[in-house]
Amino acid sequence: MTHGVDFDAMAAFRAYALRDEQEKYFQQMKSQMVADRQRNWSEEGKTGRLFILFISLVLSFWVKCVWKITRLYELFSSSLEILDEMRSIRLIEHKNRAKMITPFVGAQVDICEAFSFAIPDGCVPAFTSRKEP
Repeated sequence: MTHGVDFDAMAAFRAYALRDEQEKYFQQMKSQMVADRQRNWSEEGKTGRLFILFISLVLSFWVKCVWKITRLYELFSSSLEILDEMRSIRLIEHKNRAKMITPFVGAQVDICEAFSFAIPDGCVPAFTSRKEP
C-alpha cells in the first residue's frame, strides 16, 4: 500500500522491487568503509564525513574495476584482499633522519603494475646474494 502516490499494485511493485536489494548493497558498502556509525556533533562534520565516504566509495569502485579487468583477478579472490596486501607498507619516520618506506615485495609489485603506480625509489625489491662467487 502506498500513501499519497497514484500507483496501482504492479506499478508500485516495479518502482520498489529492487529497494531491498539496493539497501543491502548500500549497507555492505558502508560497512566496508566503516561508515555504519556516524558520530557527528555538527552539520559540517556530517557533511565532511559523507564527502569522505563518497570519495572512498568511488576509490573502492575503481579498485574493484581494476581487479576485475587485470590479472589481479587470478591472484586475489576479492578487491579487499588487494587492500589487505598493501596494508603492510609503512612509512617510517625518525627524528633527525630521512623518512623510509618499507620495500614492496611479492604481489605488492604486481598490484602497483596493475594500477600503473610507480614504486618509490629505494622500495623496489632487489635481492643480492651475500655469497662471493
